Amino acid sequence: MCGIIALVSFKNHSHNLGKLNEMAKMIKHRGPDDEGFALFDMQSDKHKIFSGDDTPEDVIKSKLKFSPKERYQYNSEQFTLGLAHRRLSIIDLSASGHQPMCDESGRYWITYNGEIYNFKEIREELRALGYPFFSNSDTEVVVKAYMAWGKNCQNKFNGMWAFVIWDNVNKSMWISRDRFGVKPLYYMFHDDFFVVCSEIKCVLKLTDLAPNYHEIHAYLLDGPSEAHPETFFDQVYRFPAGVSATYAVKNCENQDKLIFEKYWALQPSSRDNSYSEKKLQEYSKKYYYLLEDSVKLRLFADVNVSCALSGGLDSSSITYLAHHIWQAEGGKTRRLSTVSNIYNERKYSYCDESKYIDMVVNSLNIKSYRSEPDEKGLYKMNDYGLWCYENCYEFLPVQMLNTFQMCKKNNIKVNLDGQGADETNGGYNRYWRNYFSENSCFSKDYILSLLNAPISLKQKIKAICKINPSSAPGIVFEVNFRLRGDPVYRSKRIIKDNYVGVSVNQALHNSINFNLKNLLRDLDTYPMACSVESRQPFMDYRLITFINSIPSRYKLRSGWTKYLARIAFSGKLPASIVWRKNKLGWPQPIRNWIAGDLGIKACEAIKKNEFIEHIIGKTSDDEVALMMHDYPRAFLRLFNLARHHELFFNNGEKGFIIE
Repeated sequence: MCGIIALVSFKNHSHNLGKLNEMAKMIKHRGPDDEGFALFDMQSDKHKIFSGDDTPEDVIKSKLKFSPKERYQYNSEQFTLGLAHRRLSIIDLSASGHQPMCDESGRYWITYNGEIYNFKEIREELRALGYPFFSNSDTEVVVKAYMAWGKNCQNKFNGMWAFVIWDNVNKSMWISRDRFGVKPLYYMFHDDFFVVCSEIKCVLKLTDLAPNYHEIHAYLLDGPSEAHPETFFDQVYRFPAGVSATYAVKNCENQDKLIFEKYWALQPSSRDNSYSEKKLQEYSKKYYYLLEDSVKLRLFADVNVSCALSGGLDSSSITYLAHHIWQAEGGKTRRLSTVSNIYNERKYSYCDESKYIDMVVNSLNIKSYRSEPDEKGLYKMNDYGLWCYENCYEFLPVQMLNTFQMCKKNNIKVNLDGQGADETNGGYNRYWRNYFSENSCFSKDYILSLLNAPISLKQKIKAICKINPSSAPGIVFEVNFRLRGDPVYRSKRIIKDNYVGVSVNQALHNSINFNLKNLLRDLDTYPMACSVESRQPFMDYRLITFINSIPSRYKLRSGWTKYLARIAFSGKLPASIVWRKNKLGWPQPIRNWIAGDLGIKACEAIKKNEFIEHIIGKTSDDEVALMMHDYPRAFLRLFNLARHHELFFNNGEKGFIIE
């Protein structure tokens, strides 16, 4: 798990490539353990390798072909392409895992962020083809897989990744991002350069960035979106998920173009709506097997591993499987642990899940780390969250940052998380709207669900009558401030999953392709902000493909969400966990927090920010107070936008500054 940069300079080479090491420092949190640089000449096979301030001595002293021997400097105009890497050491902690890495011939170079979980299996396949290996890292497997199979190698990978492979003979760059976009990747074409990077803030060392007003307007009206190319920064684009691209540096005619190729897409979901008890048993066994294998693959690491545990079904399932796999495979040298957010104060008890956490921990006899967010640090923590997230969100990242700070304090570098289960299995109550608008009202299951589904009678009636829910945060800006945005831009940006009249499976399909990408961004940003790698077993493409292929009646049934998953873990986890209905999901007492000191500071930040006034006009004290009390999501959108602009457009190049 790391941070990567690939930079091609068209002109002003000394300025652009002279900043490469400063660009890498901007993402040190992604990789504090090691750093490396490589520069290439477009007219010959000449290249130079460099170390940085954080390159370990064992890397510099090693005899590897890609081992740097001198500190980074740009002192020759012949070099016009640079690769940079920041490493969080997870697999093969030795010098042989250093990057940028090359093969034995020195032709192929890689800067890579992510994990290929089935790399051992692929390595054996490559060995059978005659490829030697000098390391135990998955990075080398990616390079050799590309050498063996070209672009088709990505279809063999089970994991999360964003990487650049440079062919120093053909002078071409190949870029690939994982199927679901778990790992972030951005690119920008400028008159002076082309850059690919893990985080946008790297670019601030090269040039000033301007706000993307289309995206900012759409964010205030519709909320954040990580599922489309545009970002909060003009001309900086999100590299698409499930896509690779070739960039031919020698071809001057196309120096501002990437040739994209879609290599994977989730197939249309099942339209079958049948149900049988026999099939339920078959499906539940396959579900359990696939999830178990996914957890097993994601447990491999040369560092300490934990599971984020909320006491909900998803995190409890992963913890259960991880514990039993660990025990079966001799987890005696390192003990698996869990990390959990809790709330000790009575006024926050509605957010506390300690009771359920205790059930799981006690049933498995497993080590449990717990921590409560510090209210005094909310404002600063939110600033840091925005700085790492880079685009804008509509909440506070406190509970996530608190969780991964807990990992860091306890020397845990890898954490397994339950993200993705709700979007594939139908875990949110909003999917009942789709269920009631889709199915026959005369079936036994429909009547049982109508009686037992944990949504209000009003919501059920609206679903039956096919009345779509309104978007309250957006309406605040449309009505009060006459903010409209570009309707065409907005329509392409978000595909919602809660429209009635859309089938449950289609709603889930939309969730995976759109809504889920916001959550995946969270589960990259906040762990990496604390130098922790987050792995999501529910995001295994084999598991998602399977669940996507089965009828929705196995997902929502008799008033239960995630019915198939509950059946799969019935008798394994405590019944109070398996059949729990009060889903919370990383809860935090937002209303309490913004009613206190944080709210006062947030109001001040909104009112004094000139950019906010430029976007929606001058806001009165009453308007801001009304939003804070009645529409906290709208209020937080505005507050986060104010702080985002201050951090990136006033202080951006300087790095993260807490006032």
